Amino acid sequence: MVFDSVTFWLFVLPVLVAWWMAPFGAAKILALIASCVFYAWWNPLYLLLIVGSALIDYGAAGQIARSSVPRKRKFWVTVSLASNLGLLAGFKYTPLVARDLLPFLGWHVPTGVLDEWVVPVGISFYTFQTLSYTLDVYRGQLTPARTFGDFFLYVAFFPQLVAGPIVRARTFLPQLDHRPRFRASRFELGLYRCVQGLFLKIVVADNLAPVVERVFEGDIAAHSSAAVWLSVIAFGGQIFADFAGYTGIAIGVAMLMGLRFPENFRAPYISAGLSEFWTRWHITLSSWLRDYLYISLGGNRKGRLRTHVNLAITMLLGGLWHGAAWTYVAWGGLHAAGLSVERLWREACRRRGLVLKGRSLRFLATAGAMLLVFVFVHVTWVFFRASSFEVAWQILDRMLVAPLRGNAGGAQVSARFCVLLLPILVLHGVTLVRERLGLRFSPWVYAVAAGLMLTALFVVRRGAVRDFVYFQF
Repeated sequence: MVFDSVTFWLFVLPVLVAWWMAPFGAAKILALIASCVFYAWWNPLYLLLIVGSALIDYGAAGQIARSSVPRKRKFWVTVSLASNLGLLAGFKYTPLVARDLLPFLGWHVPTGVLDEWVVPVGISFYTFQTLSYTLDVYRGQLTPARTFGDFFLYVAFFPQLVAGPIVRARTFLPQLDHRPRFRASRFELGLYRCVQGLFLKIVVADNLAPVVERVFEGDIAAHSSAAVWLSVIAFGGQIFADFAGYTGIAIGVAMLMGLRFPENFRAPYISAGLSEFWTRWHITLSSWLRDYLYISLGGNRKGRLRTHVNLAITMLLGGLWHGAAWTYVAWGGLHAAGLSVERLWREACRRRGLVLKGRSLRFLATAGAMLLVFVFVHVTWVFFRASSFEVAWQILDRMLVAPLRGNAGGAQVSARFCVLLLPILVLHGVTLVRERLGLRFSPWVYAVAAGLMLTALFVVRRGAVRDFVYFQF
């Protein structure tokens, strides 16, 4: 059951009616049952994993909260860490270890053993959620959930269960103490976010996918440098529209129920620095890695060298979180290197007192920085999307080396391609204007935009139906 299916919306409708009409205690139980049905739709056995993970963390957090003995508290937080990370590593990284690391040690896994290996849907997301709950209780930033039912609803809540956003317990659990107040404006905004999310997924992402696949899954040598660049830019648009579409629908459904989810995207391609990019792209993951990994390693409190080491560890593990492939590690490593270079550059500018004077100079510098970040992010997307290093090197060769050999070639830019990227450009442009000028839009603007997107959903022919990109993570 996926967000872009009729089945899902037929499923949501009675859930909304029950949520608002039933007594709140019963409404929470019905929402929990609905969440279990939603997750079991893929495979009922997956429920055993999520229930087991929730039981361990609920019990561990309770023991931590009731104890004042440091050794006992550390023991239970270690139990939570080991169970969550062990579950995640066992399912997600066993194929990587078996195919790449064990043969290096002289141990060979029989052919075909891993062919049917399945990673449970959403395991990367709900293990991070349950782990953050235990860590917050351990740090004294959160009191344990009043009941296991409330805690399990937080873990299994269907809008964000499969692909986020990663919601903190201290954000979600207090909202379960009392029935949310129904507000028509919030309900309308929730509907708008759902329409926008479906538009980004169905109209934009799924129609950009063929442009991407022609290069990444085809004969790379047959394409010109310009054509490969267009394909990579198309992937940047596809993954944004796909993932922002999913999390936008999740946020919208939560709004329909009167609940608040954190934003997960804020026009990332207008970033004037890599550090800014990571405050705009997959915000809930980057903030999770910052709060629970980077800061726990020491952050920037233990000297310059240690800061860069902590940054590298965080980004490498962030890359590995996305998938059991070395290309993801390379993607994370490149971003770590870019963040380190950016940090060194800013430190050097501060030491030398370099400050740009004049509005025109600052504008040009900001525009240049945006362009540089845009190019860097899209070059690194190659490793994220490529099925292997061999494919990635071939694509980078066509992008960066072929023009130097005088073999750039040409590319036919279709009107359809430009139209598909236009909504992403508009979304980023509107965000830029709102942030820089502080403009607010009338509800009528949202109504017109929703009408146009609904029209496009019915008129524009969809490409082949594809799973949401982040389902695989």
